[in-house]
Amino acid sequence: MLRVAIVEDSLRDAEQLTSCLQRFSRKHGSEIEIQRYENALLFLQGYKGNFDIIFMDIDMPMMSGMEAAHSLRQVDPHVLLIFVTALARFALNGYEVDAYDFIVKPVQENFFEAKMNRALKKLSSEQRTRLLIKSGDKSVRIFADEIIYVDIFNHVLTFHTEQGQFSTRGTMKDLMETLDTSIFAMCNKSYVVNMRHIQMINGDEAVMTNGDRLSISRPRKTAFMQQIADFYGNKRINAGKD
Repeated sequence: MLRVAIVEDSLRDAEQLTSCLQRFSRKHGSEIEIQRYENALLFLQGYKGNFDIIFMDIDMPMMSGMEAAHSLRQVDPHVLLIFVTALARFALNGYEVDAYDFIVKPVQENFFEAKMNRALKKLSSEQRTRLLIKSGDKSVRIFADEIIYVDIFNHVLTFHTEQGQFSTRGTMKDLMETLDTSIFAMCNKSYVVNMRHIQMINGDEAVMTNGDRLSISRPRKTAFMQQIADFYGNKRINAGKD
């Protein structure tokens, strides 16, 4: 399912865009879930990082679409953002917020379909699991494949990623329900590792690509080593000493 947000203060314009999306859905047999926000403040307050495409007007009361886009990018630098506006000259500044595209009002269906096809090709080329975590007083969106490993201590999960470390309260059980278990494995009850980032197995330690050494518990070692073997297609990896 494609999840789409429409941030538009004009009911007429929002309904027109919704109709274009519904017709596109029927024509191409793709299921689209649409959520409309009447202004940018409501959109940002409820943002959970669960949209694939965001259509945003620029000229809105209280907060302009461009201002909202700057705030959005602090939380989510990756989501596909498309400006829908009568102010085409302002949409051209979309590079400032890494906007993917823009559509000029009134929306013409043939142009809309071409823009949607282009956006879907972009999305299909980067099918990556994304997580939105609350770290301190802000929310941060990260890609699962950028996670090296996650540890837990006193109910605080710390994500060690290629972009740095981010901590949030949570449980390992809930985390594992969101991760792909063909890629992520628990080497003990306190660590879940991205098997792509295992440099080597050295005795009872998993040495990660960032140099960290994680203990492999004895009760989990057999299952953990089998997961690694399955992940690498039964090819040998550097197991160090045992």
